[in-house]
Amino acid sequence: MRFGRLNIVVGAVMLLLGALGGLLLGATFDAQSVKDGVHVLPLARFFVREGHSHTMPFALLNLCIGLLVDRLALSDVWKRACSWLAVLAFVLPIGLEIRGLMGAPADFPPIPVLGVVGFIGAVALVAIGMRRAQ
Repeated sequence: MRFGRLNIVVGAVMLLLGALGGLLLGATFDAQSVKDGVHVLPLARFFVREGHSHTMPFALLNLCIGLLVDRLALSDVWKRACSWLAVLAFVLPIGLEIRGLMGAPADFPPIPVLGVVGFIGAVALVAIGMRRAQ
């Protein structure tokens, strides 16, 4: 497990943090946020919730890549790139969390887009590596 160790460790830690974030969101749910039968969600809380929601699947992605990356038919350079791109995907949920904790400013820099690039790049490299393995 030369390249996948990082992803397994990061994936497990982020899965735990995402679950704890969900617990905090549930524990701080404001019963007053339902008005006239409609759930009213402040924009800042929306971004915090989205950060939690994106952390969980990205953590599972990292666990999967951690188990697969060493078996891909890619050079060591591309395996390392795949591993780091999967870790880079966490910039998205972390960016969403930060934006929510800052009060969801409209002028927040588009830093979370880096996470999207990491996610797409990692998944593309897994697909390429598996295709070549046939």
